[in-house]
Amino acid sequence: MVLNEEQRLLHSTIRDFLSQRAPVAALRELRDDPNPQGFDSSLWKELIDLGVSSIVLREEHGGFGFGWMGLGAVMEEIGRHLTATPMLSSIVIGAALVEAADDHHSSDLLPEVVAGTRNLAFACDEGLRFNPAATAASLNNGLLQGEKSFVLNGPGATDFLVVARSLADSKGTDGLSLILVPRDTAGVTVNSIHSVDGHSFAQINFDQVAVDQQQIIGAPDHAWDFVGPILDRATLALSAEMLGGARELLQRTLAYLNDREQFDVKIGSFQALQHRCAQLFCQLELAQSVVYKGLSSIDQEQQDVAKLASHAKVLAIDCYQKMSNEAVQMHGGMGITDEVDIGLFLKRSRVCNQIMGDSSFHRERFAQLCGY
Repeated sequence: MVLNEEQRLLHSTIRDFLSQRAPVAALRELRDDPNPQGFDSSLWKELIDLGVSSIVLREEHGGFGFGWMGLGAVMEEIGRHLTATPMLSSIVIGAALVEAADDHHSSDLLPEVVAGTRNLAFACDEGLRFNPAATAASLNNGLLQGEKSFVLNGPGATDFLVVARSLADSKGTDGLSLILVPRDTAGVTVNSIHSVDGHSFAQINFDQVAVDQQQIIGAPDHAWDFVGPILDRATLALSAEMLGGARELLQRTLAYLNDREQFDVKIGSFQALQHRCAQLFCQLELAQSVVYKGLSSIDQEQQDVAKLASHAKVLAIDCYQKMSNEAVQMHGGMGITDEVDIGLFLKRSRVCNQIMGDSSFHRERFAQLCGY
């Protein structure tokens, strides 16, 4: 649960790069003047040149073998700088799904995804909340029909990995297939959505889209056998991003408390505020311990990754939400103004809470995995 020397070097490299190239101010610019892709393509290319797209892939696919702990370090820095990239959608989920399927797409598609010439977006959600068991999009007689909502980084994707029900009368996560659908395919309509946190999503309609057998990723009707485990890993990666955002909030708040004066003393000397900060620090450390445990469990190929993923997401949600609320309050009247970055972290925390399952979803899932 401690970064090794190579992972620490990766962590510091990404931190220094993002601090110079993509500070929080860059998100403001993207929010105020959004581009069609939803992210800075030149920044993404520079991150790819640093090797972030190859961190967790196997060596035969051009991977570096830094492991998921190394990826977690990168995601933490992305969270600390509120950087908008397709890292989670295209690499952590997309490339990992293609690699896990272990079919001809691995050699054909992965090199282009890793190089950034193609960006993948995972299309699973259909309602207001994450619920893959409620998938209604269908694949019948080679035709894909249905709608997908809140597709992360959908506006900038060149291809979509679509979860659809391909086995008649199947229920839950049974009978699902994963389909690779190029963006320019006839019958695909993409509507861009810019969320409150400055990031981008898409609402996608598939109207009788023709699909051939070569577009199916992995085994037909059994996609959830590998999609489920990859989403557990992605949930841990997202939790690491949330952990980074919460850590940055605490550091900014402590700096403000040690600078702001009231009644001719630093307000950081007030015992009540010290107690609140101590509680926040303890909550952050608890969340970190579970997130790191989950990431290290992936690297060690342990069997409890699913439970740890749900556990980590719940703690990350509670921590990030509490940290953002307290940071706004302890910054006083300034905390609710747009000119202070604290509000940007608060908005990002609320969006992250919903991606790949909110607190209610993961609490219930954790209970089920524990046999309750």
